[in-house]
Amino acid sequence: MARYVIDRQENFPPGTRRAFDAGGRSVAVFNRGDRFFALRNICPHHGAPLCTHELRGTMTASKPQEYEYVMEGEIVRCPWHGYEYTVQDGRCLTDPDAYRVKVYRIEVEDDDVVLYT
Repeated sequence: MARYVIDRQENFPPGTRRAFDAGGRSVAVFNRGDRFFALRNICPHHGAPLCTHELRGTMTASKPQEYEYVMEGEIVRCPWHGYEYTVQDGRCLTDPDAYRVKVYRIEVEDDDVVLYT
C-alpha cells in the first residue's frame, strides 16, 4: 500500500476539493468539513473528472409529485452526464451494480492529510 501526504490539514479547508496524482492515478480528495473522502477522479461511465463539482445532495421521490433533497454533502456528480456517486462507497445512485468509483482510504495524521492507495 502506497502512502501519499497530500497537504497540511490547515491548507485544505472545509469545502475544498482537489485532484492529486497518486502513482499515475488521478484521485479526487474532498474535505466535507467533518471528514475527508478520496475516490478515483474518473467517472466509470465515460471518463469525466469527478473533482470539478463540490459535494452536494440529491433529489429523491417520496410521494407523487413531491421530492425531497437528501444526502447533503455525500454525493459527487459527473459533470458530463450527471451520474451521481456516494463518496462513502463510490456506488452510483441510479445503477449501483453497473457503475462504481474506487474509494481510497484517507486520514489526518499529525495535521497531514494522508492518502493510501
